[in-house]
Amino acid sequence: MSESVQRKILVIDDSKTNLILLKAHLNNMGLVALLADNAVEGISIAIDQKPDIILLDVMMPDIDGFETCRRLKADNRTSSIPVIFVSAKDQSEDKISGLKLGAIDYVTKPFNKGELQARIGIVLQMMELQEKLLLLANTDELTKLANRRHFFQILDRELLQAKIRGGSVSVMMFDVDHFKNINDTYGHLAGDKILQQVGRTLSENIYPMDMAARYGGEEFVVMMPGMPVGIAMQRAQKLASQIDKNNWEVNGKNISVTVSAGVAVFDGAESIDPYELIRRADDALYAAKNRGRNCVVPYDQLKPQEMVKTHHNGDFVELQTKISSLAQQMKEQTLGVISAFTKAIIVKDPYLASHIENVKIYTEEIAKYMEVSQILVDQLRTASMLHDLGKIIIPNNILHKTTTLSDEELRTIQRHPIASADILAPIGVFNQEIVIIRHHHENYDGTGYPNGLVGRNIPIGSRILAVANVFDAMTSAKPWNPNPKSENEAVEEIVSLAGVQFDPEVVEAFKKAYAANASVWPLSQKQALELAVK
Repeated sequence: MSESVQRKILVIDDSKTNLILLKAHLNNMGLVALLADNAVEGISIAIDQKPDIILLDVMMPDIDGFETCRRLKADNRTSSIPVIFVSAKDQSEDKISGLKLGAIDYVTKPFNKGELQARIGIVLQMMELQEKLLLLANTDELTKLANRRHFFQILDRELLQAKIRGGSVSVMMFDVDHFKNINDTYGHLAGDKILQQVGRTLSENIYPMDMAARYGGEEFVVMMPGMPVGIAMQRAQKLASQIDKNNWEVNGKNISVTVSAGVAVFDGAESIDPYELIRRADDALYAAKNRGRNCVVPYDQLKPQEMVKTHHNGDFVELQTKISSLAQQMKEQTLGVISAFTKAIIVKDPYLASHIENVKIYTEEIAKYMEVSQILVDQLRTASMLHDLGKIIIPNNILHKTTTLSDEELRTIQRHPIASADILAPIGVFNQEIVIIRHHHENYDGTGYPNGLVGRNIPIGSRILAVANVFDAMTSAKPWNPNPKSENEAVEEIVSLAGVQFDPEVVEAFKKAYAANASVWPLSQKQALELAVK
């Protein structure tokens, strides 16, 4: 998100004094304050203005804060807006009620200015991370166009609107002619530059309401809402002509680059979904390639023999392989960005740097002795790297506290698995990992959090991650625990908790993994010993 965009905070409080005071604090933070002195007005502003955060009082006449929060969370237009309760009601029951309703935090009055600003800052930091990750998840890294996943999301929305309001949606699919020859002759870096320029040409020559995306490999798609087939054909031909006329230069040599294109249009006359519309554009593209390439073919003018296409031929398998590879690349790129953001958490808690790496190693070893699938092993590896991402919401004074945590502080700590899941959810590429992360603090006997799941109702990945996570926590020195357990003490305690905190089957696999790696485990203590020797 651009830094020039000011964040908007909605304050709902029946006290004029509190509204004035909170507005001053928010303005000093560089934030825009929206004010409402009653629930009805506040909900209306939330729907119209879409604030980034809502600060909500509990004790208000007519409709109190709890009911207001319930209504906000029940409305799709406002359900995703984070709510922070700011109230004089400071009983634990009140705080629990507010958090159960979906609030992200609860601050008691009279509030400390610095604390309130810090809590708002943490929520905004989470939102910024979510937005950047969402942008990454929706963008093709090479061309900076929308990616295939995001294209389908928007196409689905546009088709729905066209069905409701009446209208048309055109889809064009472009394929760079003889692209394999370009790669083979000039190299993949040259091929990448060609794809980047094709992407720029498409994005620079479409209307603001249109959308260009990289579909996969050398294929691009363009969606044009409200465009009938005749005009869509003209537009597609113009785009193809623009690409043909470009001054293409590779390694100091002028080359020719052309595209083939297929056009399909939804005109409201029949029921159709995004995948069918894309299939038609793809069939038309296939016909264009068979007609000699460097041409545009509309689906509604295909000859009968051109409408019969074997999708499982070599081209299909190649495209399927490319899409699978691109999906994996996107996942890896997203992990890279998340790793950069993880540094912000490590600054808060340096112990996490080694903890994340140690847990990943423990998890993989336990999974090996559990004989789970390679797919789950890969998911566990990723989940291990991301499981503590939600600790960004925990204030430093709680994260580093050396004395006993209060009930409220403990609840703050216990929210981090949900926060991790919430940060990752909008990305759309970590769905299985999110499930593992969300439940890795569940106990086998049902006494864990956040959902109190019991036994095998806890996902198997979460049960494995739980043991790895606790083993490293027990054996690692931390500011709040400078004297970690010895390796024997930690193993004995984990074994004693089989059937209570941990899955007995996972504990058995852990014992085997430990026996096989006893010379190097616990990693944190062996690393510390090596450093001391050096």
